[in-house]
Amino acid sequence: MRIEPLLDHLDRENPGDVLGLYLYGSAAAGGLKPDSDVDLLLVTWRSLGEPERAALVSLLSRLSGWRGHAGRFPEAVGRRPIELTGLVAGDERHRRDFQYGEWLREDFAQGWLPEPADDPDVVILAATAHSAHRVLRGPALADVVDPVPPDLLRSAALGIIPDLVSEIEGDERNVLLTLARVVVTVETGGIVSKDVAAATVAPALDGADRVLLERARAGYLGTASDDWTGLSVEVASLARVLAGMAGGV
Repeated sequence: MRIEPLLDHLDRENPGDVLGLYLYGSAAAGGLKPDSDVDLLLVTWRSLGEPERAALVSLLSRLSGWRGHAGRFPEAVGRRPIELTGLVAGDERHRRDFQYGEWLREDFAQGWLPEPADDPDVVILAATAHSAHRVLRGPALADVVDPVPPDLLRSAALGIIPDLVSEIEGDERNVLLTLARVVVTVETGGIVSKDVAAATVAPALDGADRVLLERARAGYLGTASDDWTGLSVEVASLARVLAGMAGGV
């Protein structure tokens, strides 16, 4: 992970009056998988200004990348993706103040800057960070971001289902695993990794659906290549089954 330049930038420029930076997700909960993002949660005292947003996007565009960018952004292919989400301390609405992710690179290249927005996924990110994280800057996470109540987490998990189902084409593995994790979250009120979620949910599925979810899990773990060519109908069907198991449809 090459995030030292980011740490230096936060120390030097102090965008938003930095309160803390926290590494979470796979890197903090069992190790990065072959295609895992480096998940970072930035907590600030105030909302970022436009120049601060532009500087962060510019820096992260140079540090982050994704192997799927070979056609449009070949210079970014050899880098691991970074997903950085910014929250303002004390915001009880759990609004997203800033977010960088590789799925937005085309927008960034056109000059777009991420703005504050309501996003149920931020509640899930905060809960995920609370479940396992490493402090990179600042105090303990619980001192700056309140733990997410289980009922709020369940509601947020259900809230992301429509977008997941509608955006599955081209992102089959991630969407299926995320839906499996939603099922577990709704049932338990907690957060587990995507591979654990798939292993938990798969035994409840029938035949072909179970095989597809196990394919997604193997691809995530890097133990098998998961090619989804010609499986759009089957994948969409499984997505609807998983959404139904969560109570989202």
